[in-house]
Amino acid sequence: MEVLFVSAFAMSIAFAVQPGVIGFESLRRGLSHGWSAALHVELGSLLGDGVWALIALLGASLLFQNRVVTLILGLFGCLLLLRFAWDAWMASRRELALAGAGDGRSNHLVAGAMLSLSNPQNITFWLGMSGTIIGIGFLNPQPIHLLVFFTGFMTAQVCWCFFFATVVEIGRSRLLNQRLFRAINLACALFLAYMGVKLLLQTVLMTFSL
Repeated sequence: MEVLFVSAFAMSIAFAVQPGVIGFESLRRGLSHGWSAALHVELGSLLGDGVWALIALLGASLLFQNRVVTLILGLFGCLLLLRFAWDAWMASRRELALAGAGDGRSNHLVAGAMLSLSNPQNITFWLGMSGTIIGIGFLNPQPIHLLVFFTGFMTAQVCWCFFFATVVEIGRSRLLNQRLFRAINLACALFLAYMGVKLLLQTVLMTFSL
């Protein structure tokens, strides 16, 4: 069990380090609103991940083989990403204005959760976790093995949330200037727009392949 927990913890950190939608949105909001905003986007995404994991573990993922459900979630996720891309684009054209660290706390939490929940591909990740556990050496994974793996994975994710938010806050207080602020928001806008279009294409392909 210790090996399983440590393996899940290490795998989670490796997964978190990779740049993605959550990281970019957390960075963008953290630069504008501080440590609290970055942390709440990250924690919100964990709430969404937990829901997807629960769905996968309970076997309710069969529901998402329905074309209509897949299409609705995919389109919602696409619109959400494009909306955030637009917000980042507009921020890149404004003067730098640093808000208080506690500004809009609930909105940041909801934004992170919505980004996670609106991506139906997250359930594929959690369904594949049983294969990962088998690869570690548990040839016949039981519910307790899934629970230990999930605990290790999510523990590492929580640690990463605080670490990433702290890094963003340090960079914000020491390195941030008008030019860097605009450049980061522009990069986030392009990345989020790209991911939104990519999700749309993947949703269409997934829907018609069901």
